[in-house]
Amino acid sequence: MRIRKGKIVLFCLLSLCGAALFIYGVCLHSTNVLPQQADDSTILAKSEPALIKDVTVGGVTREQSGRIRQTYTGKAPEACPT
Repeated sequence: MRIRKGKIVLFCLLSLCGAALFIYGVCLHSTNVLPQQADDSTILAKSEPALIKDVTVGGVTREQSGRIRQTYTGKAPEACPT
C-alpha cells in the first residue's frame, strides 16, 4: 500500500512540474522585437509562439547586428491559391 501511495505522489509532483514548465514556456517566454519603422525608441515584447508564427509567414527578420525587426504590421500575407 505504501509503494502505491508513493507512486501516486510522484506522479502528481511530476505532473505539477510539467504543467509549470509548460506555462513558463508558452506564456512567459518573450523576445524584444524592433518595429518596422526605423525609430528604435519603441521595442515590442512578443511571446515566443507569436514570434514563431511571424517567422513562418515572413513577418520578422534578423539584422546584421543580431536584433530582430518586424517586416510588416497588420494582417499576415495570404497563402498562394494554387
